[in-house]
Amino acid sequence: MNLRQQIIVDHIEKTASKLNTSNDKGFQIFGHSIFTDNSIHSFNPNDDVDGGQDKQIDSITIEESSDEATIYITQVKNEDSFSSNRIIHIRNGLQWLFEKPINDVNTITNIKFKDKIKDYRATQSNLGPSNINIKVAYITNGLSSELSDECIQEIKTITDTYDNETFSSFTFDIIGSAELVDIINAQEKKNKKINCEIKILYDTNNPSLIKYHSQGLKGIICSATAFEIATVVNNDKNGFVFDLNIRKYLGKLGGVNKDILNTCTNSNLSNLFWFLNNGVTIVCDKVDPVTDPDDAKVKIENMQIVNGCQTATSLANALREGHLQPDTKLLLRIYETNDLELVDKIVLTTNNQNKITGRNLRANDKTQFDLEKGFLLYGYSLERKPRQYESTIITKDNIVPNEELAVAYLGIVLRKPSDARSRKYKVWDEFYSKIFSGVDTVEPYLLSVLIFRKTSEYIQASFASSTDDTIRYLAKNASFHIARIVAFLFKNGDNWSNASYMKSYITSLIATPLILDSNITQAMAILNAIISSNSKFKIDLNNALKAAELDTEINKELNLNHKRA
Repeated sequence: MNLRQQIIVDHIEKTASKLNTSNDKGFQIFGHSIFTDNSIHSFNPNDDVDGGQDKQIDSITIEESSDEATIYITQVKNEDSFSSNRIIHIRNGLQWLFEKPINDVNTITNIKFKDKIKDYRATQSNLGPSNINIKVAYITNGLSSELSDECIQEIKTITDTYDNETFSSFTFDIIGSAELVDIINAQEKKNKKINCEIKILYDTNNPSLIKYHSQGLKGIICSATAFEIATVVNNDKNGFVFDLNIRKYLGKLGGVNKDILNTCTNSNLSNLFWFLNNGVTIVCDKVDPVTDPDDAKVKIENMQIVNGCQTATSLANALREGHLQPDTKLLLRIYETNDLELVDKIVLTTNNQNKITGRNLRANDKTQFDLEKGFLLYGYSLERKPRQYESTIITKDNIVPNEELAVAYLGIVLRKPSDARSRKYKVWDEFYSKIFSGVDTVEPYLLSVLIFRKTSEYIQASFASSTDDTIRYLAKNASFHIARIVAFLFKNGDNWSNASYMKSYITSLIATPLILDSNITQAMAILNAIISSNSKFKIDLNNALKAAELDTEINKELNLNHKRA
């Protein structure tokens, strides 16, 4: 076992300990979370299809937006090699997911896998396969560099079958210890000031340096050799220079990074790097350009690379491995400011080279920092960025991903459970101001999360294996709708403005974990009755749970028949 494999074993054991589960299950959740770029604390139990007749597919995550979807499919094995037989079985699982008639699907005894196939088919029916991105990964603690010929052949068979323009895209990734460590390395960051001098390309006869001043702000645009930026990154062993960067290094898995490496290490292409790359954006407390033609440089205090992590880290890797071409040059944009709001705007408007999620873009908003501090008052840690607390000893139950907070608040406090369930991609743009505007008190946010969590746990334990298809479907897919009803019953209404009452509710929930059980059972009955009384809802449960009409019917039912005097 090499060093990187030992590192992954350590991560597996820590994950299993945090989640109070076995090493095999811990690795499954860890691997899938890495692949989907999420925290282990955000893993949805409904995405876990592992079990009998899982067809060698462990987890399936469906992420929908208004006009497209991405399906993440993983097989994660706590082994130190890759098996061609497992790849064959994965191919069989994909056939069940994409191709088998629904009558055959109904014969599967693994209810979780059967239901997830039906969820996928509903997504495909709504969007069409040409608007769906399929991402499949086979993940172990093995060495991807040692794949057998049989493995390579079976992978080719899968890609030939499905990467044929049927879907918007289809990828099959082999991820081993090397790839996993590449992804992990950028996550363990801490705050530290980086002061440095970067030699720049300067010619007194050409406009090779641009200075811009406006209302006390300073901006500089110049060029440097890739060696200079790569050296800064390599000297910063802990990656502190990327502390404000909203996106971790994607390693060699990202297509953009492969292109960056190919260009900067190829002697026939490296001279074009300046033209083909967007460069690096830096914010700092102070920047002084030295325009001595014999020693031109910029002196930077508290340097942070806020855009260009992929570029800078790829160049650093190329230099460290001895492949960086000396004529590789890149553009630098350097902004001197102590205005945190301006820094946020720079981050928002410059991150477009790799796909950035809305959650990443909002990670450093003042509101998110305020909520983070507010949650600490109650002993909870708000996770602003994916895997922010991965290297800490904070227990899973005390970590609240801000995406979970956003959808819980949207579904429960704002009474839009259909949007919370089906349109969570909107919480970071269209719904953001409604959810996070005017945050005067943290209690409604924390209370909605606690109600949602306790509701989800209870219905999974009590109803997810029901022989009643409707009840089982609601247990797996209507947690926001049920939690919205539970909150109304528990609080006797929809008033969320009284902070002292909110505090008492939070105290009750923490002190008495079973306090919501009767409310949850009643809420399931109420939702089932609403669904059953409407033939349109009953016929198509998937679309019913996406419809604002159902939200309206829930509101009517609660206010007419369930408000205590």
